[in-house]
Formats: sequence, structure tokens, C-alpha cells
Amino acid sequence: MKQVCVLGCGRLGQIVAGALAEGRLPGVELAGVFGRSPHRRREVAGRLGCACGDSLDALLSLRPDYVVEAANGQVLREAAVPVLAAGADLIVLSTGVFSDPYFSAQVRDAAQRYDRRVHLAAGVAAGFDLMRAARLMGPVEVTFTKQKPASASGHGDPALRSLDDRLSTTAGEAWRRFPDHMNVGVTVALATAGTEDTRVLVEPGEPLRFTTELSGAFGRASLVTELSTEGPELAAWSALAVLERLTSRICF
Repeated sequence: MKQVCVLGCGRLGQIVAGALAEGRLPGVELAGVFGRSPHRRREVAGRLGCACGDSLDALLSLRPDYVVEAANGQVLREAAVPVLAAGADLIVLSTGVFSDPYFSAQVRDAAQRYDRRVHLAAGVAAGFDLMRAARLMGPVEVTFTKQKPASASGHGDPALRSLDDRLSTTAGEAWRRFPDHMNVGVTVALATAGTEDTRVLVEPGEPLRFTTELSGAFGRASLVTELSTEGPELAAWSALAVLERLTSRICF
């Protein structure tokens, strides 16, 4: 039985931990959770019947096989190397921080040193198998577009209102300006043309929609995810999909 710990007790972390506690993935068990809020992490651990880590070190003392990061970029910066050093593989939702070349190199070096792996979850984007195959086939041109409700409309997730209604730049610059809103764009860029050669557009509109336009020697592809009100929770399930692939004998 593979042991999994969840780092982050917010909306996404609770979805991941809850699914594991329910036994949604055969052969995988929730070992413990850790979050910055003592009250919340104790409530989540008590409700799900798992250990509550009062610190990252306490969580890692449970000796998990995998740690799922479902917190934020700052937590990931602090936790990535210690997780790998503790002998666990890391599954990441706050993928945008890998746009930082120094952090990316630091994590890559640690993964090599401790013979561990880091898995970037797809979040709400579609078609990463196609993107990676196209990139291996040859150079690709990529534009990632995020359509969101206009800030003045009062619709959609209030957190999105801090993101400009219109933006046209590179994935790297978009992340530097709006680090809380560019995880998906950076993940697409890392899988394809790189953060400085992938265009990112933000446009006003409803519903919340993510579109990746990809072209290369293979031809052209348009990959679209249009989210319902519960759609952002798909990011948590993408981390669970990574776990399912890693623990299945036959996998996609």
C-alpha cells in the first residue's frame, strides 16, 4: 500500500485528501495532511481519520511514498527539497513556480541527488500527451489563452479580479506579474515551447475557459477546457490522476 501525504488543507487539498481517504485509488492510502492553519489541518485530519502533521518535518516523518502539494508557490519553494530529501516523490499543483529557473534547477538537482521524481499535474488544461509528443517531433508554436469574467462584472471567482482583463505577453512574464493565476499557462509552456517562447493571452468573457493553440510539423491542434462553477476543482483531480498513473500496472 502506497502512503501519500497532502501538503495544503484548502479547497484543493481537501479534495485530494478526501478522495484518498475514501479509497478512490486502489493501493493508495492517505497517511497525513499538513497546512499552515493549525485549526484547519486538525479538523481535516480528524474528519478523514489520518495523521495531522504539526510541521513539514512531522509530516515527512510518516515516511510517505508521495507528497501532493496543493498549497501555493511559497509553500512549494519551502517544501520541495525537504520532501525529496525525505525519500518521497512530489506531485505539484502550484506549477507556476517552475517558471523560476533558479528554483527549477534547485529542484532538479535535488531530485537527481536523492533519486526522486517531481510530477507536474496538468491542472485544468487538456492534451498534455499530444503537446509533449508534438514537441518531441519538432519545434512548436504555442499560444495559451485564458478567458475570465471581466473584473467589473462581479461574476466568477473573486480571486480572478486581481488578474488584468486583457494581457498579451510571454508565459514567464505573465507568471512574474500574476504568480497566483498562471499555473496552467506555465505548465503548458514547460510542456511545449518554454516559458519565454509561449504566448499568453488574457481576455474578458464568460465562462472561464482555457485554450491552447499548438502548431508544428504534426499540423495544428486546439485544446479547450470550458469550466463549470465546480470546474476549478478539476485541478485537484488532475493530481489524483497522476497518482493513479504512478500506481497502476497498466496506465495512460
